[in-house]
Amino acid sequence: MSHVAIFGIDVDQARLVVARHGMEGTQTIDNQAAAIRAWLKHTPAGSRIGVESTSRYHETVVRLAQAAGHTVYVLNPRDVRHYAKSIGRRAKTDRVDAVVIARYVAKEADQLHPYVPRTDRQQALHVLLQRRAAVQRARTQLRQALTAHGPAPAFQPLMDAARQALRQIDTHIHEHMRQGAQAALFQRLVTIPGIGPVIATCLVHHLQRWPLARVDSWIACTGLDPRPNDSGRKIGVRVLSKRGDATLRQMLYLAAMTFARHPLGKALADRYRQRRFCSTAIYTILARLLARIAWHLAKTSSCFDADRFAKDHHIPLQA
Repeated sequence: MSHVAIFGIDVDQARLVVARHGMEGTQTIDNQAAAIRAWLKHTPAGSRIGVESTSRYHETVVRLAQAAGHTVYVLNPRDVRHYAKSIGRRAKTDRVDAVVIARYVAKEADQLHPYVPRTDRQQALHVLLQRRAAVQRARTQLRQALTAHGPAPAFQPLMDAARQALRQIDTHIHEHMRQGAQAALFQRLVTIPGIGPVIATCLVHHLQRWPLARVDSWIACTGLDPRPNDSGRKIGVRVLSKRGDATLRQMLYLAAMTFARHPLGKALADRYRQRRFCSTAIYTILARLLARIAWHLAKTSSCFDADRFAKDHHIPLQA
């Protein structure tokens, strides 16, 4: 692979810092389509390009580099940060980060997965879900700030505007989910207790974005997989890996809280409470269970079967 040119790019809102593996120095270009295209014209064909994931600032260079025929890796910033520490990097600057990213791609390419671009429909749904999450966060922060010292009627129009924005986004999401191949999966997912339209939409988006062959791989993508922490005879406490999309994980957790009030979920939650599990652990277990059910419904093209679920989990159904 020594003949393949490998680049690392540190991205921010205004500029890109580019480093080529095996060469001294870096190059800085504007994070604009015209500047990126000009740089790509002089990039060797079939290059490998590593970019840290950002909220959205990496998307232009990723899209243009893929269109130019290069292999692009969108990297988890936490992985790159740990890698930099492992090779003894003491400083952290944009130039150092670009060099580290290039080295990471060069050394670990066989363990990395090239970025798969979204389809137009997936991109549209991705934007809607991002906007909804942003409005929901802003609304929560606004409510906490304005009610910290008691009711604030003068600011009620702000809360009403945020609520109206959420309604408009939800309307667009529902219209989107009534079209195309995702409509059938959406209808199956809402049959699961605790999963409403918004959570089902989030699940549809990720299940179709990553059509994984194994349910354990899907659970790993949600970040709800327990991470072993053992050494010798020591059996450490398991904690969640928390990899993957944080919004998806939050949605599944909220679904688990609702599911715990349903007769089927309540029966399971009560069992764990008898074993002295805390509420957070119980909801996490139920969230992981709901994620497994969603994956199976996507693979089998079936709806949620309450009788089968009760039988599999030894839950007596009331007549």
